[in-house]
Amino acid sequence: MSSKSRTIEELHNNFEYYCDLIEFSPVAIGAECDNKIIFMNLTGASLLDASSPYDLFGKSLADFIHEDYRETVQEGFARILNHKEKISPLEVKMFNRDGSNIYIEVSASLFTYKEKPAIQYTLHEITKRKEMENLILQSKQDWEETFHAITDIVTIHDKEFNIIYANKAAEKILNLPVFQARMSRKCFEYYHGTDSPPSGCPSCDCLKTGLPANFEIHEPHLNMYVEIRSMPRFDKDNNLIGLIHIARDVTSRKEAEDEIRNARNELELRVDERTAELQSANTKLKEEISERKSAVVALQKSESKYRNLSQQFNTLLDGIPYNLLLLSPDLKILWANKATALLFQQESADLSGQYCYGLCCNILSPCENCPTLRSFSTGQEESSEITTDSGKVWDIISFPIRDESGQITTVIELARDITEKSNLQASAARSRHLASIGELAAGVAHEINNPVNNIMNYAQILIDEFQDEGKDDSVARRIIKDGDRIATIVRSLLSFARIRKEEKNVMSLYDIFSDTMSLTSAQLRKDGINLHVEIPKEIIKISVHPQQMQQVFLNIISNSRYSLNKKFPGTHDDKSLEITCEEILINDQPFVRIHFYDRGLGIPDNIIDKVINPFFSTKPSNVGTGLGLSITHGIISEHKGKLLINSQEGEFARITVLLPVYTEKTDESQNSDNR
Repeated sequence: MSSKSRTIEELHNNFEYYCDLIEFSPVAIGAECDNKIIFMNLTGASLLDASSPYDLFGKSLADFIHEDYRETVQEGFARILNHKEKISPLEVKMFNRDGSNIYIEVSASLFTYKEKPAIQYTLHEITKRKEMENLILQSKQDWEETFHAITDIVTIHDKEFNIIYANKAAEKILNLPVFQARMSRKCFEYYHGTDSPPSGCPSCDCLKTGLPANFEIHEPHLNMYVEIRSMPRFDKDNNLIGLIHIARDVTSRKEAEDEIRNARNELELRVDERTAELQSANTKLKEEISERKSAVVALQKSESKYRNLSQQFNTLLDGIPYNLLLLSPDLKILWANKATALLFQQESADLSGQYCYGLCCNILSPCENCPTLRSFSTGQEESSEITTDSGKVWDIISFPIRDESGQITTVIELARDITEKSNLQASAARSRHLASIGELAAGVAHEINNPVNNIMNYAQILIDEFQDEGKDDSVARRIIKDGDRIATIVRSLLSFARIRKEEKNVMSLYDIFSDTMSLTSAQLRKDGINLHVEIPKEIIKISVHPQQMQQVFLNIISNSRYSLNKKFPGTHDDKSLEITCEEILINDQPFVRIHFYDRGLGIPDNIIDKVINPFFSTKPSNVGTGLGLSITHGIISEHKGKLLINSQEGEFARITVLLPVYTEKTDESQNSDNR
C-alpha cells in the first residue's frame, strides 16, 4: 500500500473516531444553521427529550427554551452570527419531559457550514448547581436575619481590634457608624470610650491566649452593666484571626441584685431582733413542752397500739380471699379489700365513690333482691344469690353496722364467686341424667337386638327357599338390608351408652362420625333437612373419649336441627346442614377443623358470647336445659381443642370445632404428661 493510501485510510479512521467521540460524548453537543438544528449528539437528544437526534433536525434550540429566556438566547446567537463576537455562557431554563423546569448552561461559538455562518453549542444541565446556589443564598439570608434579630450586642473583630461586622442591636447601642471600606472602627472606642485597649481587658487576653472569656463589667461610657462573652475566631488552618464579642445589658439584673442585697441586710437586722423575742418565748415553750412530754409519751404508746391493731385488722381483711365492700346507704363504695381490687384490676382507693351495682353488674340501678338494701331496711344480716349478665353467680351476705345512737350508717358486703360450684352441680345433674338415659338406651338396644336377628334369619330362610323355587327374593333382601341398618344403629347406641372410661382412645374421625350419623341421619331426613357431609375417608386419627365426642357432635347437630325446623317448618331448598372437615396447622401443630353450617335462625349478636354459659338457652324451658353447648365446650376444652361460633341472626350459624390430630409426638407428649 502506498504512503498516500495509508494516509487517506488514517484520515478516514481518525474521522470516524472523531464522529464517535462527538456522538457518544457525555456532554450535549449540537449545531444550528439558519435557526435550524443541523446536528445533535445522543446526549443532546436525550436532554431535549427526543427519541433520536433526527427528530430534532429542522427545529431550533429556542423552541425548547422557557419563554422568559428565549429572547436572551436568540439575541446571543445573533451577536455571534452578525458580529462574530464571543458571548459568556448563558444560564437558561428549559422544559423537562415531566413538565418541570431544568436549568441549562449554553456555551456557543461560530463556525462555517456549507459556506454559511453557523453556531455550534454545548449544553450543560446545572439544575442541581442552581438549587445549591439558591440554598446558599437562602441560608445566608436566614443567617443574616437571625444575626440581626438577636437583641444582644454581637460584634465580630479582627486581630487589630477593628469591628468588621455588627448586628443591628450593636449598631444602635454602640452608635456605630455605617461601615465603609478601609474604615477603622476600633472596639475599645465604642465599648469603653477610650483611645486604646484598657489594661486587663479579658477580650484582649482572648486574642493572646486563643481561649474564650466570660466576665461582667460596668461601662460608664454606655451607662450600663454588661455581661460579655468573647470567643476566638480561627481560619481553616487553625490560625487565630480575631474574635466574636457577645454583650448583654444586665443593668436591670444588677440593680435587682443590689435591691435584694439591701433587702437581705435589712431582713437580717429584723431577724436578729425577732430572734431575741423568740428566745424568750422559747424558754416558756420548753417549760410547757416538758409538762406535756409525759402526756405525749402516753399518747404515742396508745397510738402505736392502735396503729398495730389497725394494721393487723387491714392485713386480716386483705388476706380474706372473698370480696369485701363497705357500702353507704346509696350503695357507694367507701372501702374495698385487696381481693376486690384485684377482681376489678383497680387500686382500692380508685374503687371508692363508685356505685357497687355499676361496678359489679354494669347496670344503672340496684340489683333485684339486693341483700345490702334489705340490711339497711331490716337491720338484719341478709343474703342472696345474684347472677350477672356475664353469667357469673355470686353468693352475697350483708352485715349492717350501727353508730353510737343505734342508727345503721354502713353495711359490709361479703361476696363469693360460686359460678364454678353452680356449674359443677349442673354438670353433675346433667351427668346423672345422661347416665340414666345411657342405661335406658343400653337396655332398649339389647331388647331390640334379639328380634332384629330373628327377622334377619327368617329373611335369609326366605331367600334360600326362593332361590330353590326360582322366585324373586328382592323383598327378603331389602328386609335383611334394613335389618343390618337397624343393627348398625343399635351398635352405635350401645357404643354411646357404654360406661365412659377416663382413658382416651386413638380413633378415626370418620368412624366416630359414621356412628354419630347412624343415630341422627334418619331423624334429619324425616324433618326434610338436606344433609351434606364431607368427612374424608382417609384416616384422620384423634385421641378422644369416643362417647364424649359423639355427644359433642350430637349436641351441635341437634341445635342445627331445632333452628332449621323453627325457620322452615316444612321442606325448603335452604333447609340444609353442611358438615365439612379439613386438616390445618396451628403454631406448627396439626389440627382437624370441622365446620357445622346451617341456614337456620342464627344467634343474635347480644347473646352470642353467652350461649356456652350453663343453663343459658333460647329454647322454651320444656325443650332445652341450656347445658348442651356448655357441656360441648367443656368436652372440647378437655381434649385441648377449641369451639368457635360465628353467626348472623336470621341468616346462618357456623359452629367450628378444632381438635388436635394424633401423631407420634402427641403420643410422646401424653406419655410424658402421664409420667
